[in-house]
Amino acid sequence: MKIMKDRHSERMFDSAPIPHNTLERWQHEITAVKAEAPSSCDRQAVSLFGVTGRDDRAFLGGVLVGGVGWIHRAPLVVLVFADPVAYVAGDEIKWMPYLDAGVVIQQVLLWATAEGLHSAFANPNIRDGHRPFFESQFGNQIFCGAIALGYPPEDA
Repeated sequence: MKIMKDRHSERMFDSAPIPHNTLERWQHEITAVKAEAPSSCDRQAVSLFGVTGRDDRAFLGGVLVGGVGWIHRAPLVVLVFADPVAYVAGDEIKWMPYLDAGVVIQQVLLWATAEGLHSAFANPNIRDGHRPFFESQFGNQIFCGAIALGYPPEDA
């Protein structure tokens, strides 16, 4: 309960560079957290892609409607995707990937809180004119949102 009560969206991050091995450790741990998340029909069809490069984060800050003005400051942005091939029955492609991704996202956000990190979720809305650029850079799976992660600023 303490972690759930402590968890809240934080869009401010320390500007000091984070060592590469720390970013790699975070990505490894987030992958382990994702593996423990339940999913519909045990599909495990949600994938995560870590973005650490300055230019790529700046690009995301320009195309993710929910991340404009802040997401580029996070040292690690985790893009959340779902495999459309896994969701083939009836109308489930319209909502089930987002449900499964939401469970994974919440797991990652709680992990971040337990690690003492700031984190925030950015919704998957991409401006229509920017979608082809986004897909050319990150693929055309079902984009379910982004998680920004980093240390809190010194004056937090």
